[in-house]
Formats: sequence, structure tokens, C-alpha cells
Amino acid sequence: MVRARGLFHATLPVRDLERAEGFWRGLLGIARHPTPSYLPDRVVFLDLGNAMNHLVRPVDGTPPLPPRSTHLAIEVDDLDAAYARVRAAGCELLTEITPRPDMRCFYFLDPEGNRIELTQHHAWPATGDAST
Repeated sequence: MVRARGLFHATLPVRDLERAEGFWRGLLGIARHPTPSYLPDRVVFLDLGNAMNHLVRPVDGTPPLPPRSTHLAIEVDDLDAAYARVRAAGCELLTEITPRPDMRCFYFLDPEGNRIELTQHHAWPATGDAST
């Protein structure tokens, strides 16, 4: 049986690659991934530890997705500090910090209009057996 091993990457559509990369690098200290982009004028690979975030500028004329139709969730080490940074960056906050049984989180729109969730788990969830 084939089993998933983990998330390889997620993609965010962006209109301005330079602005989007600067935002993510400045907000959360996310660096470029060491793997070079196969389309450097349209795709930037950002390093998210065990996965990547691909910032992709769509081909001209491609209509944008509705901002709340998808989202990217990123685990951070200090949710309160992240919330303060997002506010200071002037991003549109969609929620306040919300407690959940296993974590706290909040949602906002990045400068490109993508819905982003930042989370901090009480204890990082263990990888479970998908067959149970």
C-alpha cells in the first residue's frame, strides 16, 4: 500500500513575486529554499522546514482565486508575537487568536490577498498511523 510521507509544498498565487517574497522573509524570517526555482521569473521556493511554500505568479490573464477559497497554515513558535507582527505589518486580520483543543490560531490576508492561518500547537502532534 502506498502511504503519504508528508507535505512537500504548498502554493500561493501572487501578482508581485518580489513584494510577496519580501513580506514572508520579513514577517516570519522564511528564507529561500536551497533548491533553485525552475521558473525564477514566475516561481520562488521558500523554506518551511520539512516543506516548501511556492510563491507563483500566474500566467498573465489568469483570474485570481477568491481569497477565502483556500488557505495556508503555518506553525510558529510564538503565536502572540506573530499576531503582533501581522498587525504591525498592516495585514487584514480575519480573526483574533482563537483557542482550540490542541492549539491556538488566527487568520489574516497577506498583501497578495491569500488567506493565511498561523498556528501554535500545545504539543506538536505525533505522526499517527493513517490506517487506524
